Amino acid sequence: MRFGNGQSAAFAGRALHAYLAFVQRTTRFKPAFPGVRPWERSGEPFIALTWHGQQMLSLAALDGAAEVAILTSLHFDGTVVASVVERAGYRAIRGSGTQSPRKIKTKRAIPAFFEMREALREGTSLVLTADVPKIARVAGKGAIQLARATGRPIYLFAAVTSARVELGNWDRASIALPFGRGCVLWSEPLYVRRAADEREMGLIALDISNQLDELHATAHRLLDRRR
Repeated sequence: MRFGNGQSAAFAGRALHAYLAFVQRTTRFKPAFPGVRPWERSGEPFIALTWHGQQMLSLAALDGAAEVAILTSLHFDGTVVASVVERAGYRAIRGSGTQSPRKIKTKRAIPAFFEMREALREGTSLVLTADVPKIARVAGKGAIQLARATGRPIYLFAAVTSARVELGNWDRASIALPFGRGCVLWSEPLYVRRAADEREMGLIALDISNQLDELHATAHRLLDRRR
């Protein structure tokens, strides 16, 4: 039997969704402090960021959230992730950021930005990666521009597990495995002034990079203490 790309992506999406649900069910998550998750703090929509390669437990981090859209790329793997996102009850927005002006159109960066802006204005929260391929662990300015345009807060999160395989690819991805000890940490909200210029946004991007690194390091330290 031969499958087209759409059928293959749908099949892979079903399999990945089932696997992630199994990992989430079998992971013993450290109890979160009450009121730390964005939707527990206020009713306003938010922008949630984590690193590329560290997003396998994002659905666990979002447990209890409503009206969420997740940015996924136009590549085959993005189509698979979009299938997972929709099976989990969330909305997928297709597109991705880029450091190359030549690739803005092919990656659907501008339409995706406007779609995300409208989603935030209509009350839907967003989840996206802070870094842009293929520059790992360096926050870009896309989410900062969204926060500046909409007035919505940025929250950073780390969702990690002790049971994982670390890869040596460009984004240093972690493959979550079942039966581990998990930890989800959220940052304080970060607001961006509407009058923020390029220099200020650059400083905010640097702060996001540092905070995300520290969140992940803290989450791993907490897991190590529980051994």
